[in-house]
Amino acid sequence: MPLSPEREDGSALRSRLIALGEFLFRQRSWTPLPFLLLLLMCRVQESRDLVTWLPGLIFLCLGEGLRLWGVAVVGKDSRTRGSGVARLVTDGPYAYVRNPLYLGNLLLTLGVTFISELLWMVPVVVALFVLQYVPIVLWEEEILSERFGVQYAAYRQRVPRWIPSGRRRWPSASKVAYQWRASFWSERSTFVALAFLLLLMAAKENLAHLPRCLRKHSTRSVVPHPAGRAF
Repeated sequence: MPLSPEREDGSALRSRLIALGEFLFRQRSWTPLPFLLLLLMCRVQESRDLVTWLPGLIFLCLGEGLRLWGVAVVGKDSRTRGSGVARLVTDGPYAYVRNPLYLGNLLLTLGVTFISELLWMVPVVVALFVLQYVPIVLWEEEILSERFGVQYAAYRQRVPRWIPSGRRRWPSASKVAYQWRASFWSERSTFVALAFLLLLMAAKENLAHLPRCLRKHSTRSVVPHPAGRAF
């Protein structure tokens, strides 16, 4: 039975998104760079250190904590997810949400955005996240469906894709071997990148305050002589 035009259009769109997802997956290490450069180049009109740095650091801790938890379960396959995946991971954070590593990436990016004090870019971050990771996840789901069949279909039906469930949606294995040492080692590049970004953010803020400090110093250093004073 031939498909209706609407279904054909929907199937063609899905195929394009899946192809786009494969491309974005290969380039995912580089796609954040233009956005991060924009954060560093944009000027802040008014400093709100406590209002922005505190929630920013909270987002960073939550995001990296979620990533560490997920990588500790996945192990060495965390950097080769997709066509090279060896097993279906359903323990740890994967029992609550299907894409904890990508959700951790969103929290990390939100943290950097808050620390940059460019709050107007928060909706831009969410939009860019959707544009990049929705196609990637569609591509991965296609691969996982082909590889694990009924097992993945049952898992996908019970565990949400993006919004974590308040309770475990998938039964835990009898014994989960968390690879914490391997997790921290795998995330070393993320730690270095975050430290470098925070240093750049701090330097950017100090440079932005430098002209004001120089003006205050020059004003204090020039003391006018009282009028009519005899020398």
